[in-house]
Amino acid sequence: MLSTVTKATRQVTLHVKDIVNDKGKMKNKENMKDPRIYDVKDPSAFIFNPTTSTTYMKGKLLGKGGFAKCYELTDLKTDKVYAGKIIAKTRISKPHQKEKIVREIELHRTLDHKHVVGFHSFFEDDENVYIILEKCSKKSLVHVMKNRSTITEPEVRYYIRRLVYGCQYIHSQHIIHRDLKLGNMLLNSNMDIKIGDFGLATKVDYEGEKKMTVCGTPNYIAPEVLQKKGHSYEADIWAIGCIMYALLVGRPPFETATLKETYNRITHNKYSIPPHLSLEAKKLIKALLSNNPEDRPTLEEIPLHPFFLSGFEPKHLSDSACVSAPKFPITSLISSNRQKSNADPANQDGVNKITSSLAVFRTQSSKKVLNSQTKVTRKPPQVPHKDPTYPAVNPAIHPAMHSTLSSNCNGVTTFNGTGNAVALCQVLEAFINNVRQDCPDNPSPLVQSNVLWVTKWVDYSNKYGFGYQLSDRTIGVLFNDGSRICRSPDGRSVHFNDMTGKLCGFTMDAPPSNMEKRTILLSYFAQYMEDNLIKGGHDDNMNMNENWCSNIFMKKWFRTSKAIVMYLNTGTLQINFFDDHTKVIITQTPHSEYLVTYIDQDRQSSTFRMAQLQYLGCSSEIVDRLSYSKEMLLNIIEIEGEEV
Repeated sequence: MLSTVTKATRQVTLHVKDIVNDKGKMKNKENMKDPRIYDVKDPSAFIFNPTTSTTYMKGKLLGKGGFAKCYELTDLKTDKVYAGKIIAKTRISKPHQKEKIVREIELHRTLDHKHVVGFHSFFEDDENVYIILEKCSKKSLVHVMKNRSTITEPEVRYYIRRLVYGCQYIHSQHIIHRDLKLGNMLLNSNMDIKIGDFGLATKVDYEGEKKMTVCGTPNYIAPEVLQKKGHSYEADIWAIGCIMYALLVGRPPFETATLKETYNRITHNKYSIPPHLSLEAKKLIKALLSNNPEDRPTLEEIPLHPFFLSGFEPKHLSDSACVSAPKFPITSLISSNRQKSNADPANQDGVNKITSSLAVFRTQSSKKVLNSQTKVTRKPPQVPHKDPTYPAVNPAIHPAMHSTLSSNCNGVTTFNGTGNAVALCQVLEAFINNVRQDCPDNPSPLVQSNVLWVTKWVDYSNKYGFGYQLSDRTIGVLFNDGSRICRSPDGRSVHFNDMTGKLCGFTMDAPPSNMEKRTILLSYFAQYMEDNLIKGGHDDNMNMNENWCSNIFMKKWFRTSKAIVMYLNTGTLQINFFDDHTKVIITQTPHSEYLVTYIDQDRQSSTFRMAQLQYLGCSSEIVDRLSYSKEMLLNIIEIEGEEV
């Protein structure tokens, strides 16, 4: 009998002898989550990965598509359950079909994000190609819509925001998905959106490249794709508009009985929006479904639309929302209605004024070029990957230097004397010239040090500014016009400094009318960093400052091809390196002693006295990074002058 089966099947049969008894039952039922009877004589019930010597038990069918069927697969060693995409080789006999599968694997395996279906492994045997993926136990938004028909606007905010975050990451990896639809929006047990199926995805090889292939699901295809005008990232934004419409209305916007009529409506932008939708929802749908790709909002702009800022959005959804409408707290809905009335055009222009005005704010310093190696690139958006302290895209972009005035506060050393950068540059020069070169290891770090540093950052300087979080949990935004806003670690107090340095203080829940828009933007930056970013290192030694004030803030920042450079008004210099995600932070104590904090690839930080490093020696990693720090300081001094 063995002679009639494939080699892979023989391996599976031999492997399961240790797991299954002669009657086909699992030997150790205590370790089984699902003690069913399996027929060992049916080799198709088991799948063997010869590379890892892993055997999977095939369970129920989860779904099927053009080339593949997706089954529940259980790793018999770990009992972990996956979704296994099984593609019969007889279905991909043509070269272009094989290329499609290879491209899907090559693109998906590089992705790792909270809102993208996890890629585990892939392998093949004589009959099939297997792609092992994260299993999303709550199925997809298609299944939600089958049970619900339509969903509420708070739920739509929840789903669309997370879809946008996932797309931001995908685009930051220079990938266009090209098949965003309800069926590819999967849900895990925590009701997190997971973008799946990269079968039609494509890589953008250079900025401005337009793809010409007509592909996608008919109800979600963008007009520029149909018209073969060339398409790019904006095609995914169109699909987000179709998804939002479908969630609120119960069907895609251009759906008809025939493919020809559907394509005709897409081409001519013919669709209707039911009157019961909120004004903000209607406006966002119209913006997303703009016929001209350039008129659609960017992925950074979507979460700043009044639809998100003027209505209630749950932080979490119960899995009961898959079958029935959730019951939100009355207080949340009342607050939501109050916010909607405030955002109505009859009362005010809403957030649109601030977002449009901030978009044109530019300081003279942002026009300065750091060196001839920098270049401008605007797409894809700058979105942090797993480590938020480095961007997931080409870092060699326009340096967008910013400068602000500093202020003093009792009890906190700000070092506002002139020449901080010059003094530090001289110290680094002496260090590099005199440090011991024969020491492979670092000396013992300080046991405790209150080093304040940037733990998270997000770059929206193409429209608003640069947001950051300090290790004491202060949240700040350096706007493109040179003004700045900071929120206290407890989230209650806010300080705003305009372009002249004039200070305005207020509480987060009661901002002055002229500060409402900037406070909303501050909240968005804070929420984005809280939801999507992890700390770039541990900050166990950082003590919270009970007498917080806003005198410590980001003064300058810029990018190079190797790193992002951040300079605080206290004279603290922080450089986050892109390649290995290490960081170096140089600070000065009140006693004029310089400290060096090094955060390694595992996000573990160590702080040393610079004099100690120079005398005892240190690793080449630290020496190289301090040498680079000196070069960055020279650039700052060259641009801003010696009084920086």
